[in-house]
Amino acid sequence: MQNILAVLYGLVFGIANVIPGVSGGTMLVVFGCYDKVCGALTLNLKEIKKNIVFLIFFGIGAVLGIVGFAFVVTWLFENFPTQTNMFFMGLIIGSVPLIIRNATVKDKFRPTCIVPFIIGLAAVVGLAVAESGSTEPYSFKTAIDGDHTSITIYNDSDRVVDSWEIDLVEGVLDPKAATQTTGGKVIISESTLSKVLSLFGVTSTDVIDEHNAIINEDGAVIEPHSSHTVTFWNYDARNINPEIFELSVSYKMDVPFFLTMMVALFVAAIAMIIPGVSGSFVMLTLGVYTTVIGAVKDLDFAIIIPCGIGAVIGLVFGARLITWLMKKYSLMTYSAILGLVAGSIYVIFPAGFGLNLATLAGVICLGVGAFVAYIVGKNTKVGE
Repeated sequence: MQNILAVLYGLVFGIANVIPGVSGGTMLVVFGCYDKVCGALTLNLKEIKKNIVFLIFFGIGAVLGIVGFAFVVTWLFENFPTQTNMFFMGLIIGSVPLIIRNATVKDKFRPTCIVPFIIGLAAVVGLAVAESGSTEPYSFKTAIDGDHTSITIYNDSDRVVDSWEIDLVEGVLDPKAATQTTGGKVIISESTLSKVLSLFGVTSTDVIDEHNAIINEDGAVIEPHSSHTVTFWNYDARNINPEIFELSVSYKMDVPFFLTMMVALFVAAIAMIIPGVSGSFVMLTLGVYTTVIGAVKDLDFAIIIPCGIGAVIGLVFGARLITWLMKKYSLMTYSAILGLVAGSIYVIFPAGFGLNLATLAGVICLGVGAFVAYIVGKNTKVGE
């Protein structure tokens, strides 16, 4: 049963990490396995050996959550946002008794605990407010004029964009339909799956999923705080809706940019294991979220490598810092975690909450989530 629960914990953790706004660290706290995972991330061989069975099954669940089930939860968020958010709120609320039990194993709460609680609460709420007002440093707009369509890409960052790509639904644009093109071109490019399989020599057409994309002309760059316009004759701009299709860019790689991406992912990785904080929020705030996602999608190792280095260092450093704080200042650390967790309720509070059927169903989902977290917490040992 413990191994099945470990898979379940990993499953929820993996799913949470691919959902913007949901904290994977919070889910670890909800299920009472925060200490075990942090202990493993510190690369402490004694802790790894102690919890090796749990970590194996947890890792299996995490991989399944990221690869196999994330699309289901993403679909739920898109189609039932109120109910899904309130279910996660229920998980968080139901975990509070377990957090309090962990916090008071060696000591009781005292008035000074309110300070770290308020700091944690303010940090999460402040980050959420900052993220809600942030914008991506690049965007694009379309316009139709007679027999031609113009697409303008804006670069509001301080770096030179040396390549860009607008992904489209397959079949929306036909490269042969343009009688004249300037500033860019339509291509049929390989999907990420086909690129990965090609590394192993697999090129079967049964697994190749091609897609349309508009890319920049060879050698064309977009200077900082400038724009670039692509024109296609005989295209309909209504088929290139910025709200449906996405833009990804690649910056010119140099030492400062390498270090920038490494530091950004270092900070984001620390955030990923802090309860109540979403790593994606941090990347959005730092202006690197779309760059990272685009690099992963396009297998751009020039960006993936510094990001990977920063993420690994950040996870190890963050886990070591939090583990040290829990050992030296357990009560104060858990007080801060309570504040972080409380703040996460504000972050995921559904925008559609009100006097409607969706909210009624959401209240039921909240109750189910709270009940699940409470039962799991009640049967979770503390102080180990």
